[in-house]
Amino acid sequence: MVFHSEPAKGHLVRISPRGRVENMHKTEDNRTIVQHSHDEETHIRYGDEMMFRGEFEKAVQHYSKAIEYQPDSVKAWHAKANALETLGKYEEALKCYDMALKCDEGDAECWFNKGITLKKLGRNKDGAACIDNGVHIAMGSG
Repeated sequence: MVFHSEPAKGHLVRISPRGRVENMHKTEDNRTIVQHSHDEETHIRYGDEMMFRGEFEKAVQHYSKAIEYQPDSVKAWHAKANALETLGKYEEALKCYDMALKCDEGDAECWFNKGITLKKLGRNKDGAACIDNGVHIAMGSG
């Protein structure tokens, strides 16, 4: 899983002390303009960056923000589930995997990750069924 994303050339990106995503652009006269981002993709990118840094609680916050902007975002629900799973919050992660699968039941990786989480909870039969489903989808037979 890749967690780090590079900003476009000439653009700087930061997270403000209040946790807001800010895009900074340099003008021709070397002034810095700060724009606050309020969209799904920006918060997913910052969630990914927080995962890369090992700041999993902050990642969950960014993925939650992304979901506020786009409630049917498979990517945001799946990423939030992965962050929660990393924190050992398995039941919460399962709810997020279910939301991601509600948005796209053909997401093989999400089925696989849900299966792993179920196995961590000792629900081996359910976990194996999810993993099997993910494999079938990935192989084009599901």
